[in-house]
Amino acid sequence: MNSLRRACVVLTAAAGLGFALVPVASADSLQTVDYTSEDGAWPLQGSAHYAGPGDEVRVWVSREILKVDVQSGFRDLRVEMSPPAGETLHTGTYSGARYRWSEDPATDVPGFLVVSGSFGCGDDYAEFTLDRLDRAADGSVTGLDATFVQRCGAPDGPATRGEVHFDA
Repeated sequence: MNSLRRACVVLTAAAGLGFALVPVASADSLQTVDYTSEDGAWPLQGSAHYAGPGDEVRVWVSREILKVDVQSGFRDLRVEMSPPAGETLHTGTYSGARYRWSEDPATDVPGFLVVSGSFGCGDDYAEFTLDRLDRAADGSVTGLDATFVQRCGAPDGPATRGEVHFDA
Protein backbone atom coordinates (compact mmCIF):
# COMPACT_ATOMS: atom_id res chain seq x y z
CA MET A 1 0.00 0.00 0.00
CA ASN A 2 2.84 2.42 0.82
CA SER A 3 4.48 1.76 -2.54
CA LEU A 4 1.17 2.33 -4.32
CA ARG A 5 0.67 5.61 -2.43
CA ARG A 6 4.24 6.70 -3.29
CA ALA A 7 3.66 5.84 -6.97
CA CYS A 8 0.47 7.95 -7.02
CA VAL A 9 2.30 10.91 -5.45
CA VAL A 10 5.16 10.59 -7.96
CA LEU A 11 2.72 10.31 -10.92
CA THR A 12 0.68 13.26 -9.65
CA ALA A 13 3.82 15.37 -9.27
CA ALA A 14 5.08 14.32 -12.70
CA ALA A 15 1.71 15.09 -14.30
CA GLY A 16 1.68 18.52 -12.65
CA LEU A 17 5.20 19.21 -13.89
CA GLY A 18 4.18 18.11 -17.38
CA PHE A 19 1.31 20.58 -17.43
CA ALA A 20 3.57 23.36 -16.23
CA LEU A 21 5.91 22.80 -19.18
CA VAL A 22 3.20 22.85 -21.88
CA PRO A 23 3.13 26.27 -23.55
CA VAL A 24 -0.23 27.99 -23.64
CA ALA A 25 -1.11 29.22 -27.13
CA SER A 26 -3.38 32.18 -27.54
CA ALA A 27 -6.10 31.94 -30.15
CA ASP A 28 -6.40 35.73 -30.32
CA SER A 29 -3.73 37.95 -31.78
CA LEU A 30 -2.89 41.26 -30.11
CA GLN A 31 -4.80 44.11 -31.75
CA THR A 32 -5.28 47.27 -29.70
CA VAL A 33 -5.62 50.96 -30.43
CA ASP A 34 -5.80 53.49 -27.59
CA TYR A 35 -5.86 57.27 -27.39
CA THR A 36 -6.37 60.06 -24.89
CA SER A 37 -7.06 63.65 -25.92
CA GLU A 38 -6.56 66.85 -23.97
CA ASP A 39 -9.51 69.23 -23.68
CA GLY A 40 -10.00 71.05 -26.98
CA ALA A 41 -8.18 68.46 -29.12
CA TRP A 42 -9.63 67.69 -32.55
CA PRO A 43 -10.87 65.48 -34.18
CA LEU A 44 -10.42 62.88 -31.43
CA GLN A 45 -11.88 63.82 -28.07
CA GLY A 46 -11.82 62.11 -24.69
CA SER A 47 -10.29 58.68 -24.72
CA ALA A 48 -10.95 55.30 -26.29
CA HIS A 49 -9.71 51.73 -26.16
CA TYR A 50 -10.31 49.38 -29.07
CA ALA A 51 -9.32 45.71 -29.01
CA GLY A 52 -9.74 42.83 -31.44
CA PRO A 53 -11.43 40.55 -32.01
CA GLY A 54 -14.50 42.44 -30.69
CA ASP A 55 -13.39 45.58 -32.53
CA GLU A 56 -12.07 45.15 -36.05
CA VAL A 57 -8.48 46.43 -36.24
CA ARG A 58 -6.74 46.35 -39.62
CA VAL A 59 -3.17 47.44 -40.38
CA TRP A 60 -1.52 47.62 -43.79
CA VAL A 61 0.92 49.63 -45.90
CA SER A 62 0.03 51.12 -49.27
CA ARG A 63 2.43 53.39 -51.19
CA GLU A 64 4.60 53.63 -48.03
CA ILE A 65 1.63 54.94 -46.01
CA LEU A 66 0.97 52.92 -42.86
CA LYS A 67 -2.78 52.68 -42.35
CA VAL A 68 -4.56 51.68 -39.15
CA ASP A 69 -8.34 51.24 -39.42
CA VAL A 70 -10.68 50.53 -36.52
CA GLN A 71 -14.34 49.64 -36.84
CA SER A 72 -16.28 49.35 -33.59
CA GLY A 73 -20.02 49.18 -34.06
CA PHE A 74 -20.93 52.52 -35.60
CA ARG A 75 -17.64 54.15 -34.56
CA ASP A 76 -14.62 54.26 -36.84
CA LEU A 77 -11.08 55.56 -36.69
CA ARG A 78 -8.30 55.82 -39.23
CA VAL A 79 -4.70 56.82 -38.53
CA GLU A 80 -2.18 57.15 -41.36
CA MET A 81 1.56 57.65 -40.95
CA SER A 82 4.08 58.06 -43.76
CA PRO A 83 7.77 58.86 -44.22
CA PRO A 84 9.08 61.87 -46.17
CA ALA A 85 9.17 61.57 -49.97
CA GLY A 86 11.78 59.13 -51.23
CA GLU A 87 12.08 57.24 -47.92
CA THR A 88 10.91 53.76 -47.07
CA LEU A 89 8.78 53.33 -43.98
CA HIS A 90 10.97 51.95 -41.16
CA THR A 91 11.21 51.85 -37.38
CA GLY A 92 12.18 55.08 -35.69
CA THR A 93 10.75 58.45 -34.72
CA TYR A 94 9.26 60.77 -37.31
CA SER A 95 9.13 64.37 -36.06
CA GLY A 96 7.55 67.36 -37.75
CA ALA A 97 4.82 65.32 -39.46
CA ARG A 98 2.12 67.32 -41.22
CA TYR A 99 -1.26 66.58 -42.74
CA ARG A 100 -1.18 64.18 -45.69
CA TRP A 101 -4.24 62.54 -47.23
CA SER A 102 -3.75 59.10 -48.81
CA GLU A 103 -4.02 60.45 -52.33
CA ASP A 104 -1.69 63.43 -51.78
CA PRO A 105 1.88 63.13 -53.02
CA ALA A 106 4.59 62.63 -50.42
CA THR A 107 6.31 65.78 -49.16
CA ASP A 108 9.74 66.45 -47.70
CA VAL A 109 8.31 65.95 -44.16
CA PRO A 110 6.58 62.89 -42.68
CA GLY A 111 2.83 62.65 -43.23
CA PHE A 112 0.07 62.14 -40.69
CA LEU A 113 -3.70 61.87 -40.80
CA VAL A 114 -6.36 60.99 -38.26
CA VAL A 115 -10.06 60.73 -39.13
CA SER A 116 -12.94 59.66 -36.92
CA GLY A 117 -16.64 59.74 -37.75
CA SER A 118 -15.85 61.54 -41.04
CA PHE A 119 -14.10 64.35 -39.15
CA GLY A 120 -10.42 65.08 -39.59
CA CYS A 121 -7.90 67.84 -39.25
CA GLY A 122 -6.50 69.48 -42.36
CA ASP A 123 -3.73 71.16 -40.39
CA ASP A 124 -2.06 68.33 -38.43
CA TYR A 125 1.15 68.73 -36.45
CA ALA A 126 2.33 65.34 -35.31
CA GLU A 127 5.14 63.09 -34.22
CA PHE A 128 5.01 59.31 -34.40
CA THR A 129 7.31 56.47 -33.47
CA LEU A 130 7.34 53.03 -35.03
CA ASP A 131 8.99 50.82 -32.41
CA ARG A 132 8.25 47.67 -34.39
CA LEU A 133 7.14 47.20 -37.99
CA ASP A 134 7.20 43.55 -39.07
CA ARG A 135 6.30 42.57 -42.63
CA ALA A 136 5.78 39.25 -44.36
CA ALA A 137 7.55 38.43 -47.62
CA ASP A 138 4.57 39.82 -49.56
CA GLY A 139 4.85 43.16 -47.70
CA SER A 140 1.79 42.68 -45.50
CA VAL A 141 2.10 43.96 -41.93
CA THR A 142 2.41 41.14 -39.40
CA GLY A 143 3.40 43.21 -36.37
CA LEU A 144 3.32 46.84 -35.27
CA ASP A 145 4.02 48.84 -32.13
CA ALA A 146 3.53 52.56 -32.69
CA THR A 147 2.84 55.71 -30.70
CA PHE A 148 1.77 59.15 -31.86
CA VAL A 149 1.08 62.67 -30.67
CA GLN A 150 -1.23 64.73 -32.88
CA ARG A 151 -2.24 68.40 -32.60
CA CYS A 152 -4.74 70.14 -34.87
CA GLY A 153 -4.31 73.73 -36.01
CA ALA A 154 -1.10 74.65 -34.19
CA PRO A 155 2.10 72.92 -33.09
CA ASP A 156 1.29 73.81 -29.47
CA GLY A 157 -2.46 73.03 -29.62
CA PRO A 158 -4.20 70.45 -27.42
CA ALA A 159 -2.74 67.00 -28.02
CA THR A 160 -4.08 63.56 -28.68
CA ARG A 161 -1.70 60.78 -27.62
CA GLY A 162 -2.22 57.30 -28.96
CA GLU A 163 -0.71 53.89 -29.41
CA VAL A 164 -1.22 50.89 -31.64
CA HIS A 165 -0.19 47.30 -30.92
CA PHE A 166 -0.85 44.74 -33.63
CA ASP A 167 0.09 41.12 -34.25
CA ALA A 168 -1.57 39.45 -37.23
